[in-house]
Amino acid sequence: MDLSIYDVSTLLMTDKKEVERLVKKKIIPSENIQNKIRFNKQAVIEWALLNNKPINLSDTSHFNEFQFETISPLLDEDSFYYNCTLTKENYIREIVSQLKLSESIDRNIIVELLVNREKLMSTAIGNGIALPHPRIPIVLGFGKPLINFFFLTEPLELNSIDNKPVHTIILIVSQTVKQHLYILAHLSYLLSMAEFRSALENQKSFDEISRLIEGLNKQRNIQPASL
Repeated sequence: MDLSIYDVSTLLMTDKKEVERLVKKKIIPSENIQNKIRFNKQAVIEWALLNNKPINLSDTSHFNEFQFETISPLLDEDSFYYNCTLTKENYIREIVSQLKLSESIDRNIIVELLVNREKLMSTAIGNGIALPHPRIPIVLGFGKPLINFFFLTEPLELNSIDNKPVHTIILIVSQTVKQHLYILAHLSYLLSMAEFRSALENQKSFDEISRLIEGLNKQRNIQPASL
């Protein structure tokens, strides 16, 4: 049992009194060890997943929800990984291992949450694209949601709905449900455009893809999102 009430309040982004209430009502798994309430980290994360509760893997106990109109502010050159050699069996662990994260963040938790989502249904949506994402929001300490593009050296068979192999994996880790839904909606629009899909398949540069996104946004006249 490795977590205190304070640790759990940080992990679940809630105050200590709420954690104490959950303990008192035996809603959250805990144990009383020598008159101290302690928690198993894995059990708390499984509880959060079961109850659709966001989790905080960063060092900060609070965050301000990042506001954005398009996915453009979420992207920079570090968001794009080229020439990725991945395996069907371990591609999730392999992409997570490449993420530029703080050393304090437990990558195994991210892997586990992504794998759990894939067990429900493949996130390979067709046209060579996969959109892995956890079922619950995760705060990683970036101050904004995470979107990373992985361009594969060899396509993978990931049970896509159209049975086509995946050449591009777009990893999404959102801080809130609203953010996640908006990112999915925007990506859905972009991926409906043949020129965007072609740019991904041909592994165009960050600058080229960024300009294409901006052009498609203007074409659609995207209005500011209300988050």
